[in-house]
Amino acid sequence: MAFWTCRQTAPCAPHAHDYDEYMLVVEGYTLTIDGHRIAWNAGQEYLIPRDVEHGGEVVAGTQTIHAFGGHRANRTPR
Repeated sequence: MAFWTCRQTAPCAPHAHDYDEYMLVVEGYTLTIDGHRIAWNAGQEYLIPRDVEHGGEVVAGTQTIHAFGGHRANRTPR
């Protein structure tokens, strides 16, 4: 599990995992999956299946909760 608060606006480069990722949006997020940009609002959730390429965009203040199928993402804090 990870609770992320993004302090600055930044892209999240396209990537894929070898495990499922569940994401709950606490404060706005734009997810790009299968080439489609999807704006998410607080309270919305998404399951990203393993091996599906995805990325996104965060603006300062974005907050998300992630559950990674047994793995923690190796990311630099924003």
